[in-house]
Amino acid sequence: MTSSPAGSPEKDRHERIIDAVLGLLAHQGISGVSMRAVAREAGVALGLVNYYFDDKVSLISAALRRIEEQDIALVERTSRASPERQLRAALRRVAAPEFLTTEYLSLRLQLWSLAQAHEEFAQINTAAQKRYRAGLAALIRAARPDLSRAECNKRAADVDVVQNGMWLTALLGLDKASLRRAVVRCEEIALAP
Repeated sequence: MTSSPAGSPEKDRHERIIDAVLGLLAHQGISGVSMRAVAREAGVALGLVNYYFDDKVSLISAALRRIEEQDIALVERTSRASPERQLRAALRRVAAPEFLTTEYLSLRLQLWSLAQAHEEFAQINTAAQKRYRAGLAALIRAARPDLSRAECNKRAADVDVVQNGMWLTALLGLDKASLRRAVVRCEEIALAP
């Protein structure tokens, strides 16, 4: 695949293809993703999908990597705020409305299940989870420099588990108070003395 500047027609078509893969995964699961279905959903020619991607595995891998980058962005330092404020903001972003839609939560379930479908998907998911937890651990360490790296890593893993549970809770349609309690619990885990 050739590199193209952001905002170029080629980049836009590539992004539309990835968006189509994500939409199909959310609504139909892995069985709904085919080169033809993606082309139709993206509104592009099948030949263009074949130009960018070799097969269904490469399409889904690209979609997984897109979600990985979005997850990593959740735990990146975003301002000059204090480390504690940045950590709290990162923990709260996971409960932002765009992550609590049925479509997004359905997509997350599909992405988690893909690890069972293909070894490459499992590797991408595992690497993404490690990067996310490392970013979260770095935020915890910045907010709580008195903690050891091992303790920050442990807390990041615990927070990740609670956050995943929060998304499952949201998918089940449980009350917003439960989600608020989950965010508070993540803050307690991350910032405990």
